Amino acid sequence: MHPPMPLCRPPGRPLVVGHRGLRQPQPVENTPAAFAAAAAAGADWVELDVRRSADGVAVVHHDPSFGGVDIVARTARQLAAAGIHTLHEVLTTMPVKLGVILEVKNLPGEPDFDEGEAVAGLVAEAVRKLMAGRQLLTSAFSPLTVAALREALPETATGLVHFDSLGLAAATEIAAEYGAQVIASHCGSPGLDAATIAALHDDGLGLMVWTVNEPTQAASLAALGVDGLLTDDPAALRARLG
Repeated sequence: MHPPMPLCRPPGRPLVVGHRGLRQPQPVENTPAAFAAAAAAGADWVELDVRRSADGVAVVHHDPSFGGVDIVARTARQLAAAGIHTLHEVLTTMPVKLGVILEVKNLPGEPDFDEGEAVAGLVAEAVRKLMAGRQLLTSAFSPLTVAALREALPETATGLVHFDSLGLAAATEIAAEYGAQVIASHCGSPGLDAATIAALHDDGLGLMVWTVNEPTQAASLAALGVDGLLTDDPAALRARLG
């Protein structure tokens, strides 16, 4: 049995998580302004993406490159000039009430892939300094990165993220093998049904679903017992879910 699943749900509904903050033309996603906007729109948590710079600094950006330039090929100072923030800056300015999901990017085939999982240590350093007492979840698509995060931050829960090419039951087995306590499933994944979700909960795991922008779909998933919904439109989901 895993430790108790650390997603503190509001009464009667799943957590509403701002996907990369508030993804609108303005503010820009994965920035302090986007996270503040998500909080103002009613998000309980926010999700952000972490990569590493050329000089070994954790930075917040979804894609491995921008403007044809790899993130890992530029220093944190150079990235800042392009509007890309460090994880330290983002966490320092994060609204106090928000829980945070740190999705750590380290995938084979991408320019910043590192078999040594150095990015897990960079995340751990920032978290220890800035996130004491905050609701926090780390996550990754790579099971090896999940395991590295568990080792670097044994006191912090980790989540396994997966696409809809993998069913929920299979994801549950992988999560158990690599020490994840939460599964973040694509909204089209097979097995998003009440029985599978109940079995997952019986094993002490939590379930988040991404990316859910339709209020009707959000209500259906809430009825199935999911613990959190990642969305580009927190206000719409809050209006439907209460």
